[in-house]
Amino acid sequence: MKGRSGAIRGCSQLGLRKGKGKGKETKVCGLSSLPDEMVWNCLAKVSRWDLAAFGMTSKAHRYFAISPYLWDWRCRMGRLEPSYYMCLHIFPEPIPRWFILHPVQRLLKPIDSYAYQSPESGSSFVVVAWRIFIIGGLVDGKPTSEVAVFDCFEHKWYKLPPMKMPRAYASASMIDNKIYVFGGCGDDSNWAEVYDIATCTWDFLCVPTRPKNIKQSVVIDKKEVYAVDEDGQSFSFSPSKLFVSCGLKTDSSKPGDRDDWCLIRGFLFSPGPRGTILWCLPHELDWKEVKGLEELQKQHHHLAEYGISKLSTTYANSYLVIFWNAQPADSLELWSAHIFLGKIGPEVWGKIQWSGSVYKLDYPLTDSNRVKVVFAGTAFT
Repeated sequence: MKGRSGAIRGCSQLGLRKGKGKGKETKVCGLSSLPDEMVWNCLAKVSRWDLAAFGMTSKAHRYFAISPYLWDWRCRMGRLEPSYYMCLHIFPEPIPRWFILHPVQRLLKPIDSYAYQSPESGSSFVVVAWRIFIIGGLVDGKPTSEVAVFDCFEHKWYKLPPMKMPRAYASASMIDNKIYVFGGCGDDSNWAEVYDIATCTWDFLCVPTRPKNIKQSVVIDKKEVYAVDEDGQSFSFSPSKLFVSCGLKTDSSKPGDRDDWCLIRGFLFSPGPRGTILWCLPHELDWKEVKGLEELQKQHHHLAEYGISKLSTTYANSYLVIFWNAQPADSLELWSAHIFLGKIGPEVWGKIQWSGSVYKLDYPLTDSNRVKVVFAGTAFT
């Protein structure tokens, strides 16, 4: 995916337009009477959601609202906004659906889904600025090498060059504009490969130390991948040092080391049992429970009953976001809570900033009717 400017078609100059009378010209009022650069400069300051409403008022306004030129201006002026995207697998539907979370209404709004997305999960997700990469996964029970990207500005899907190896449940992380993919292929000789975003090419990566199947990984300080394998051994990776064993082994009697990991202000967070949240320091993996969330668990008994289905962060890692299934009045709902985290003494405490239902289905929660959060994360538009 290269820069947009070189691929954008020239747009017609605005100003004088011909009227109905022969040989007559009339001035068009409003945005069309302004120079294009002035229009882009004004609209670049408008929020993404207001632009969507603006584009619905007329065809002329829609032209401005969805133009790639506008994205260039927003990027140039530093006006890109964080938007929260989610992928839900709503069983028994075969293909996952994609949504964007409305920042004011706090409800999931459907967007175009990827028709070729793996229905059996196993895909890895990486967010790079305004793009969400879907890497590998299972198709008919077998790993695939397919790679797709979602353009969060255009809300369109594109296929990218496939990986050299089919992979499922691989670890994927972005460092220095390159996506590193580890494991998921069962082939030790081709265990790792790297995708160069600038050149759109894949290359194998020689890794002398190969952890067993990586269960969790997270990028620390944008330059180091910290990971734990299926045996609980911890490793760190950087492009210069490759994989290095950290010499730590997680305590299998403590939960949390094999579920969603989120890094917030230097701390790792993971779902715990009965709706609890666990925390630890990287390179220590001594998991402890986040304090102060007892009231949330009492108010929402489904959280304690079904547990946290997904854990992620908001923009700039300022809040922790959790999701869980609920079943009020014969309907199936997906609930969420935004949690501010702070350290007091030796403990980490959480404070609920908001909680509520973000998605509802008019049928009960059963083994065949359920919602799985496949992906949740922030991209920029």
